[in-house]
Amino acid sequence: MKLSAFFGQINQNYVENTGTEITPAMEQGLKNGKEAILLKLPGQTISGEVLMKEGSDVLLSIGKNQLLQARLEGNMSVLPGQLLAFQIKNNSGSRVVLSPLFENIGQDPNVSRALRAAGLPENSITAGMVRAMMQEGLSIDRQALYQMNRVVSANPQADLQTLVQMQRLSLPATPENIAQFEAYKNYHHQIGQSLLDIADAFSQTFQELTGGGSLKEGISFYQDVLSAVLLKGAGEGEAGEAAAQAQGSAGQPLSGEGAPAGEALSGGAFSEEILTPAQARELAAQMRQAGMPEQATKAFLANRLTTRELLGEIEGLLTREDVPERAVFELLEGKGFKALLKSHMTNQWLLDPQEVGREGSVDRLYERLNSQMNRLSQALSQAARVDTPLARAVANVNSNIDFMNQLNHMFNYVQLPLKMQSKNAGGELFVYTNRKSLARKDGSVSALLHLDMEHLGGVDVHVSLTDQRVATKFYLQDEGALDLIAQNISILNKRLEDRGYSMNAEFIHQDETANVMEEILKQGKSISPLAGYSFDARA
Repeated sequence: MKLSAFFGQINQNYVENTGTEITPAMEQGLKNGKEAILLKLPGQTISGEVLMKEGSDVLLSIGKNQLLQARLEGNMSVLPGQLLAFQIKNNSGSRVVLSPLFENIGQDPNVSRALRAAGLPENSITAGMVRAMMQEGLSIDRQALYQMNRVVSANPQADLQTLVQMQRLSLPATPENIAQFEAYKNYHHQIGQSLLDIADAFSQTFQELTGGGSLKEGISFYQDVLSAVLLKGAGEGEAGEAAAQAQGSAGQPLSGEGAPAGEALSGGAFSEEILTPAQARELAAQMRQAGMPEQATKAFLANRLTTRELLGEIEGLLTREDVPERAVFELLEGKGFKALLKSHMTNQWLLDPQEVGREGSVDRLYERLNSQMNRLSQALSQAARVDTPLARAVANVNSNIDFMNQLNHMFNYVQLPLKMQSKNAGGELFVYTNRKSLARKDGSVSALLHLDMEHLGGVDVHVSLTDQRVATKFYLQDEGALDLIAQNISILNKRLEDRGYSMNAEFIHQDETANVMEEILKQGKSISPLAGYSFDARA
């Protein structure tokens, strides 16, 4: 049965703005179609069955219970019932614009022949499935089509191309994996931003818990939070923590050199990257009011405590049964405590660029993240706060890490969340190399660095290193920023030359950011890890 016939039972005479009633089923189908098209980028293709056409406006069925209103470009004559392929020209406004590819997938003899041989019905979904499988180089024999059709039927809201690509990569088509795969393809997957979202969401959850007047529940929540974020990851014993403190990671002193009590605040000795002098004074007063031992407060003012140690003191305070709840509430809601907690988490969860080349640093980062995210999930579950921005952010990080682990079974791929100097900058580093070249140890190593900079905007830098030769391509959306980098590239050239490298740089203006998943898909299964390799991050 044609989808158009089924649709006719709902409301075949619907035309936008005519006042014709929209049935609930149709309204949901339009919503599903809009959500599906927003996951795609201009230039990508979709397939669907033409349900209605009036002028240049069409109504398409692009999947099970997925309807799409669009305007067609070009003069191709389309008729209801046709199965066609379209290229997306625009999907950012209120109306989607499509360009027909002048090919009727329903009449493709290879598609029809494959579906008939497999005994599957020929419609827009199955035809689109076969076409996507052919584009991905998958077999379209009877068994392969049956298997793919089961995956498509089990995930009616998912994009066909996504499901077929995941099938080729042997990635289980779970809702979590589908969401992560789409996020990776659309560059909405940066784990660094998700981690910062977690840091910003703690206060909101605490306010929700205490909003009903139950301070005890909110204090218990922060006790669990501190227990989680102060948890040492695997391999982080006393020696590991000492090294971390020496590097300024997770044990960063609150100020510069230690100072005697009563003198630490004079002259702004506390590093304003963490606490301003005013915030430090306010935090000390709140600690005293909450019953913090005077010895700990004085050590804080004398700048003899690291962020980890001070947060540990506050965690111990929260475990006491005789603490004044209102005073503790003021402490936990204060700017000083929030700044300390966010600083500690940033140091725990993001890597300094110079850390990237240190052996084991990435392994330790993800071990720490895995342990702490699991603890946070448990804390949120116990507090019955599983549907909050914080819980969703934690779940997204967990899903992202799990997805990366699955990718590593095939691609040996890693994403590195970087901590940049500017507070408003973030970075993602993706490293890959050809497996055969790596085995010979004479091939090139490539990396794609994506930065969101405060003044430069989105920056993508593709670097390829072969022996001592470095080829670099800078992709920027802002032409002025592109000119600025080109004018100052001599600084980077000089630093690389001082270390024995030679560099060739290109500067390219682009409208969209680079898509790392497309790069991974293009590389196929020839990607291998940087085992034993590292970039000279000092340059």
